[in-house]
Amino acid sequence: MPTWLLIACMILAAYRASRLAVKDTFPPVLWLRDRLAGGWRPLTEPEQEKWAPGRPREEEGFIRHPALGTLAVIDGELNRYVRRAKWSPHWLAELVSCPWCVSGWLSAALTAAVAFTVGVPAPFLVWGAVWAGAALLASREWA
Repeated sequence: MPTWLLIACMILAAYRASRLAVKDTFPPVLWLRDRLAGGWRPLTEPEQEKWAPGRPREEEGFIRHPALGTLAVIDGELNRYVRRAKWSPHWLAELVSCPWCVSGWLSAALTAAVAFTVGVPAPFLVWGAVWAGAALLASREWA
């Protein structure tokens, strides 16, 4: 496999893994992210269908919900506040909620794994390239 193709595949893999960790609502990942980071997040489709059907989105202020906790309309979207676990330190919550940070650490792990299995020239430089490519993809409006 040509080196450029390997690096391109690594960039796409790092981008996808970063998006999964920071933004996607895949239930096991969302549950873990809620425990580690907490904070305000939009309601997922199942939460909207089950707990907030027909809820007007133009309301201002906070809404108390028995199952979801505190809800608020932020930028026209219904959001809920999730408390992070007590054992989760503040720095870990910041790390998990920062797409740029997550892409850096995932790019490092991916580069190390590929360097040990397939081999890449200058792994430290490849890590920077993979990180930059994944961050550029993630910064796009459609991402």
